Amino acid sequence: MHDKAVMLQQAEGFVRITEGDIWHYGGNQAWFAWEAGENQSHVARKGACGTVALANITAYLAKSSPACAGLYSYPDFTRESFLSHMKDLYTYVSPWHMGRVPLGIWPVCRLAAGMERFARDRGIRLKAVWREWPFSRGNVLRYLKEGLEKDLPPAMLVGPHRLEQIQVYYPGRDSHEEDIRLHWVTVTGLKMDQGQNQVKIKVSTWGGWAWLDLDEYMKERIYAGVVYFERE
Repeated sequence: MHDKAVMLQQAEGFVRITEGDIWHYGGNQAWFAWEAGENQSHVARKGACGTVALANITAYLAKSSPACAGLYSYPDFTRESFLSHMKDLYTYVSPWHMGRVPLGIWPVCRLAAGMERFARDRGIRLKAVWREWPFSRGNVLRYLKEGLEKDLPPAMLVGPHRLEQIQVYYPGRDSHEEDIRLHWVTVTGLKMDQGQNQVKIKVSTWGGWAWLDLDEYMKERIYAGVVYFERE
């Protein structure tokens, strides 16, 4: 068996968000809360996974490149500061909803346009990288590798997956299952078992990390999509 890994340069810690003695592997939509906005809080907690994916990406770019430092406006990566950052992104990319019923963030181009506006308002020109490739296993793998090799974390939208839940691992703590259907995650790396032709994708989600199987991901293409961003 021959394994090959392609990871972000800072994949191990990724966006390390501290909360007292513990830390989180990226943001968590369950943190959203507005004192005077019960409905808004509910919709965000249930449907703003794409907003969190963009908050993760912008924070990672800000700490990885001085040219992108303006994408993160806070002096540290405490949970309180990162929640403020998530709310900053929410004004640009928020879920469709009908009253208290969240409908998620889609299509991919809507998420991408919000990200570009957010960056532009901070004096940084980011552009979504699009490829005129059919949505196939090989092309999704090629696209993910392209972003990771550039140290640019992709955002990935999981469709209405048959695997309704996935095991999420929390740094130094227990793991438990979380919903993965119609859900945005942030890709931080992948491992390829070339003998078995199997690809596992490491993602940040719900403040922890999980491993997705590329073949399982490709079974549900409705609403699925991947995008990464680079500086112009």
